[in-house]
Amino acid sequence: MRKQKNTYIFILICIFVMGFLLFSLIQMQGYANIINDAGIVRGGTQRSAKLELSGEPNDELIAYLDELIRKLEATENKHLYTSHDSVDYQDNLAAVKAKWEEIKTEIPALRTSSTIEIREHFLDLSEEHFNLANQMVYAAQYRAENELRNSIILSVVMILAVSLIMYTLERRNQQELERVFYTDHLTALPNQAAFEISAAEKLRASPPGVYLMVYLNLNNFKFVNDSYGYNAGDKLLLAFSATLKRFCNNNEICAHLHADHFAILLKKRDHVIEDLQTAILDSIESERDLNLSDILTCSYGVYTIPDPDESIASCLSKASAALKEGRSSQRTVAYYDKHLLDKINNENKMTRWMRQGLSEKEFQIYLQSKVNLEQSEVTGAEVLIRWNSEPFGFLPPDEFIPLFEKNGFIVELDFYVLETTCRILKQSLEISPERTVVLSVNVSRVTLFQNDFIKRFVQMAERYGVPPKYLEIEITENVFIFDANTVEQILSQLRSYGFSISMDDFGSGYSSLNLLRELPIDVLKIDRIFLQESIRVEKAYAIIKSVVEMAHSLNMVVVCEGVETLEHAEFLKTIHCAVGQGYYFSKPIPLSAFQKKYNLLPTQKHPEH
Repeated sequence: MRKQKNTYIFILICIFVMGFLLFSLIQMQGYANIINDAGIVRGGTQRSAKLELSGEPNDELIAYLDELIRKLEATENKHLYTSHDSVDYQDNLAAVKAKWEEIKTEIPALRTSSTIEIREHFLDLSEEHFNLANQMVYAAQYRAENELRNSIILSVVMILAVSLIMYTLERRNQQELERVFYTDHLTALPNQAAFEISAAEKLRASPPGVYLMVYLNLNNFKFVNDSYGYNAGDKLLLAFSATLKRFCNNNEICAHLHADHFAILLKKRDHVIEDLQTAILDSIESERDLNLSDILTCSYGVYTIPDPDESIASCLSKASAALKEGRSSQRTVAYYDKHLLDKINNENKMTRWMRQGLSEKEFQIYLQSKVNLEQSEVTGAEVLIRWNSEPFGFLPPDEFIPLFEKNGFIVELDFYVLETTCRILKQSLEISPERTVVLSVNVSRVTLFQNDFIKRFVQMAERYGVPPKYLEIEITENVFIFDANTVEQILSQLRSYGFSISMDDFGSGYSSLNLLRELPIDVLKIDRIFLQESIRVEKAYAIIKSVVEMAHSLNMVVVCEGVETLEHAEFLKTIHCAVGQGYYFSKPIPLSAFQKKYNLLPTQKHPEH
């Protein structure tokens, strides 16, 4: 809008300048006509005088000269402004007219009596008139030249003025664009683009190791927006931003990156991070109308910048990595150090190797039995994945699954496990259906939310001819944190095909007993922590007993994880928990070892080899 307005102003100014130039050209044309007419008057009066002296009078010429003089007077009267040059010209024109009138009064006497005295007098008058006319012509020329010069000068000045005005408008427009482009619209802090530019300048002007890059994130900020509204959230961000601005000195800079993420380039000084924490905590506590001190916290990732030439984007990335690592380990402040660097390098190495590891069949299937506690027989097994990698050695899932969920490879790995499981069941059913047990496969949140997950899952089972009753899908209870309604719809569809649904790690975080009433769950797996606590604490015993009873009332099979001793197994029997899983029965073991130990799932060859 502003740019459009500037364009209109420019067009109007251009029209004005062009109009002025056109006016000047018309004026020049007028001056040319005046000079031409004045020259005709000068020459015409001389010719008229000569004709009179030679006895050949020409009244038409006299009338023409009269008309020219009247025209010169009329043109001058229309002149818009008068200058010194104009006055001189007007005086000359008046003198020429007066002398011409004097000449005309002598013509009758010359025609009737051509004496020497009259002729000489008439000749003198014509000479005087010529001189006056000559002066008039020069005055007209001089005035025209001066007017032309003044018009050119004025035109140049106007063009320069227009250029200056347009430069000013364009500069103002550019500044406004820069403000919009480089400034966060809510907090008025620099955005990430502006921060990277300004921070780089400050960094390059300082010795190595002087600055810290601090990445900040407000925890539970979504709760503020959801509970108090977006206006309250905006108010909080404004107060937080003001705190950061006050904390920074002239050689430091802060920025609002996005949402509840901020960054500060701080100079190293004693207790600077502690002081920053105190300032932010005071800011949060000052919002008394919201009472957020027990809810809202701030996490910090800190990177000491060793090289002034390091890119700000790289510094932000490292500070952000430190923050994420700190949050995963429940630390408020985390520093980017050698330990974190080694971890990141190791993850990058894993990422580069993961697909080769899959093609080289480094990912191996392990099974852990599920035992009916009353009958002491294996009723099923959980399919687990292990990575026996050439560069890393033997890796348990907690060392690579979180990374694969982050980089998306978990989808490919989950379907690899599913296909291997289907192949095991297919071969077992072909050889000995009576020795085939239900296998449960773990499906990550990332995989579950794939648009084609249900289609691919069903088609996989159909391709291998595996009846759905032999396949159980395990999901962890934290899946419901993200979108409980969508998860419920997905699980309901899978259930409609005949697949059983198992909720793993129940009680470890999110789920409630009431939630179980609404979910399409067939099997409830109680987290091992419950079993450990129930043996020692009466209240915990009451909780696990009530969970088992409620699950039974909802027609769910209850599996308790973490059975490590006979005492655990006997305890579960007393509360009528049907199935146990844990080291007391078996650790996760390779397929071949599982077949040998339990004489179950016979196959012609081992699919993991």
